[in-house]
Amino acid sequence: MIPFGAVISITNRGRDMFVNDRLKSLGLTCGQVPVLMLLAKEQNITQETLVRHYHLDKGTIARAVKKLEDAGYIRRITDPKNRRAVRLFLTEKGEGAVPVILTINREWETWICRGLPPQDKKAVRTMMQTVAKNSFSYMERAGGHPDDNE
Repeated sequence: MIPFGAVISITNRGRDMFVNDRLKSLGLTCGQVPVLMLLAKEQNITQETLVRHYHLDKGTIARAVKKLEDAGYIRRITDPKNRRAVRLFLTEKGEGAVPVILTINREWETWICRGLPPQDKKAVRTMMQTVAKNSFSYMERAGGHPDDNE
């Protein structure tokens, strides 16, 4: 029997491959998707907001933001009230990528749950959302994000 943590890791790696394969034509990778998806919900945020939201280190977020900006998916604007803060916004190209990403996510969900009866698909979704919420809750309680220890 495969340990539960390994099951999650294998599933995540499979998803990364699936998403990367489908995003190639857009010049995007699955590592950039979280930035775009949060900006689709809330624009005018800082990189620090992304760091704290996803519990990732500043370097990871900075690289993703730089690549997205270079590719024309987002723009950075210096905050006039705080010259050290940079605000992030989706460009028209970035806004156009969001529906494509959502479609890819639905395709992945269909692929990963193929062969399961509808009630089991719903159960898997519900259980994995609970697992993710519990994991996120631990990260929140355990000390924020990786850069907090610098």
